[in-house]
Amino acid sequence: MRKSIMAGLFLLFCVGGCEEPEDQMETEVGKQVGAYKPVETDVVNTHGNIENMERFERFYKNVGDDVEDRIRIVTYTEEGDPILHDLEYDGNVLHSVRDSLRDTFGRGEIVEMSCENIEYIKNGKMVVNMYKLADCDRKDADENVLWY
Repeated sequence: MRKSIMAGLFLLFCVGGCEEPEDQMETEVGKQVGAYKPVETDVVNTHGNIENMERFERFYKNVGDDVEDRIRIVTYTEEGDPILHDLEYDGNVLHSVRDSLRDTFGRGEIVEMSCENIEYIKNGKMVVNMYKLADCDRKDADENVLWY
């Protein structure tokens, strides 16, 4: 009887350990986050190679002209994990939501903040071109938006 219970438990562990949820990964106990596939309106930054840059430039101009707009920037880590950064401009304030739940080696968190502006920096220390949020209500959060 004892051997059959042990064999049953062994079989249960083997079968349970082989399940791989497709397009999902564990982030917290009991919480799943699906994989992300960029859509055509996303600005995608893959190690400095920017796709859909014209959409970002239109967003940047709209912020400068006080025109409401929203955009999603998807930045891939060196390991290939997407970090999603949603920016929404309401005509006065930039609302920023950075989602790193899919970043295997990162903090795996959602950080929200409000900012008054977005700045362009040319010939910075680490990269040639950088856009970053300015005058934000949080000083402990990453203000970088796009760099290449």
